[in-house]
Formats: sequence, structure tokens, C-alpha cells
Amino acid sequence: MDEVLDQALRAAVRKRLDYFDALVHQADDPSKSSLADTVIPQLTGAWRDLLAAHEPDERGLCRTCSARRLFGRARCTVWQAAHLRLIADERPVVRRRRFRCRPAAF
Repeated sequence: MDEVLDQALRAAVRKRLDYFDALVHQADDPSKSSLADTVIPQLTGAWRDLLAAHEPDERGLCRTCSARRLFGRARCTVWQAAHLRLIADERPVVRRRRFRCRPAAF
């Protein structure tokens, strides 16, 4: 049951973000102005809530992400994304792990 609710929640959020994107690209200026008055406070509030959930503890580790990390001390991906999108104004780089093939042992 939780998986169904999680999927519905993710779908609803993605649909709303797609709606905002469409308005930004297709709406007239008065509609965009109205959008800014209503949506910007919603988005900044959502970012603040998300970042609050990922605040570092007294050791400097993310309270949410560090519990799932098994090896080493990695930066919180939520704070990295926030910095890239809000400060650096860049798109995140998708990094793919490369696995080396080991020779078969006979």
C-alpha cells in the first residue's frame, strides 16, 4: 500500500512541476506575474522544508542521508542539488559508475 501511495505522490509532484514548466514557457506576461506571486513562495517553502530535513548533525553529517551511507563521508545530494540549481545555476552532471571487468578465473 505504501508503494502505491509513494508512486501517486511522486506522480502528482512531477505533474505539478511539468505544469509550472509549461506555464513558464507558454503563458502570457500577466499569467507569469501571477504565477510568480503564488508559486515562488510555494517553491521556496518546499526547498526550505527539504533542506531542513537534510540539515547536518553535530558531526557535520546529513541526518537523512548519512544513515544510509555505508562507506566514507559523502556530501548530502540534496544540498549539492540546491547549490547547483540556486547558487551555481547549473544543471547537475549525471555521473555513471564504471565497473571494471575482472578476467574470468579458471
